[in-house]
Amino acid sequence: MSELILYHGNDSITVKPSAEQCYLYRIGAGRVEGGEFIDLNDATHLNTIAETIRDSYSAWIYSLNNIFVDSGFILDDLSLFFLTDLSCKRSEFFETFDLICNLILLRERLSGVQLGAARLIGVDDAFISAFESTFPNVPIAIGRHKKEIASVGRRIVADTLFFGRTIGVLAMNRLTTKRLKKVPGSRRIFFSFYPQMFEGRTRETKYGTLVDDVAELAVMVLADGMHQEVSLGEYFTYSREAECKGMQVIDRYLRFRDIYLGLVWAVRLWWWYASQRSSGRHFKGIDVSGFVRGELRFSISRITRLCILKGAIARFLRQCEPDEVYYYPVEYPLGRLISWVTELVGSNIERTGFQMSIVSQRRLEQFMAPGEASNKSPYIHHAPIPDRVKAEDTMAASIYRSAGYQGVALMNKVYRYEYLEKIEPQRRPGWCLIAPGLHDGAMMLEQLRDKIRQQPETTWVVKPHPRADNQYLQQWSTGSEVQVSEQSVADLLAIVSEVFVTYSSVGLEARQLGLKVTVINVPGRVNASPLLDHVG
Repeated sequence: MSELILYHGNDSITVKPSAEQCYLYRIGAGRVEGGEFIDLNDATHLNTIAETIRDSYSAWIYSLNNIFVDSGFILDDLSLFFLTDLSCKRSEFFETFDLICNLILLRERLSGVQLGAARLIGVDDAFISAFESTFPNVPIAIGRHKKEIASVGRRIVADTLFFGRTIGVLAMNRLTTKRLKKVPGSRRIFFSFYPQMFEGRTRETKYGTLVDDVAELAVMVLADGMHQEVSLGEYFTYSREAECKGMQVIDRYLRFRDIYLGLVWAVRLWWWYASQRSSGRHFKGIDVSGFVRGELRFSISRITRLCILKGAIARFLRQCEPDEVYYYPVEYPLGRLISWVTELVGSNIERTGFQMSIVSQRRLEQFMAPGEASNKSPYIHHAPIPDRVKAEDTMAASIYRSAGYQGVALMNKVYRYEYLEKIEPQRRPGWCLIAPGLHDGAMMLEQLRDKIRQQPETTWVVKPHPRADNQYLQQWSTGSEVQVSEQSVADLLAIVSEVFVTYSSVGLEARQLGLKVTVINVPGRVNASPLLDHVG
């Protein structure tokens, strides 16, 4: 009889095998010591599986829209399913797709192996159910049981706090602003987030010099409380700051009836969710019910908040009457909200979607099922998309086209790379930059731990993602092995000779400068870096 040890985590652990033949599979950068193991991890094959099942998974996710339509979750000719993170396949938030790929790989590798037992360490109930359906006759033992993501209680508390902040914003708007006047003149409007998407709070990082006049910028400060989270004090500061610079602040158009709409949908959706707890969902023979419920819990919060934001965007557009709007991220719920609301306000407004970040063959957000996308309402059975999309390179453009996006064309220049034009790389020997993505910093550093310790003469500089939870850096900042830098990416790319990334777009920027770039694969993680398949 053989044993399987599956460890999901980033810390090192010690496990003693209980069988002579013991297989090991890791999801995360954590090490497993304590015996002789047969390693089943295979990063290349995991990425291949991801590309192989990507389209069937996208079609399966799209089929879940029928549940929303049958339940009557339709607002102004839009199925609210298309505003969910579940619909958008948010792989940077949820591990669902990665875990499915891992289970398929395990099923292949252990085909013909008679497993007598499996130890699952660091997993939650959703994964346990998925594993049991994949290996139905294998007795399992659980260690380090993990809590479910986005619990109902946590989401309700977070949404209640958001409702409170929104009411505070309404009161603050009433006290600090005069009656809104018709916005003069701007034929083009660029949606953004302030201050998150601004360098030095002056230059919009994605649009760059494409913006001719600061008055063309329409910014969200409170937004949905997820793309950026601000306190009431910060809202007061940032909104006034943006207006003083000449920008339009969309949050000023919020009304109490928007909060009422959000509350109505919150009650309806949470009541419905309670009836869905026992519903079974399967993909490729794997029970994914727990994964779907986790994504639905988070998605209900998203829908509720976007319903609040809907009215503010519509009022702003009616006041401004633009000919064209630019916005991102078009693949995510907020981008779909803008596509939908703009169509509601005026079908004559041209909608231009802007590529925000990386696009690759394994990054699911850009992919949709055949027939899923439409740039014309109604959006009951079709996801709202822009009239045209500006892509950064030929590979990204081909992916957008294959997913059903319309009018895809290359940007005249990649505006978020404009800062590279001012950099003259010094390429200091032995200086290496580690650039984690939004959610993989701890995993990445753990994966590089041996390399860092084996090369003490190398200067290792970590530039944490500005919007990530960077508490993991505390254990590194106390030692001398790495330097945690607060310098800009531009300053760091100007001095280093090599860059380490997982999927961060910093890798693409480093390649533009001719620097050596090393892509790190984290065990059990599908690598979405376009550097693995970039052709343009």
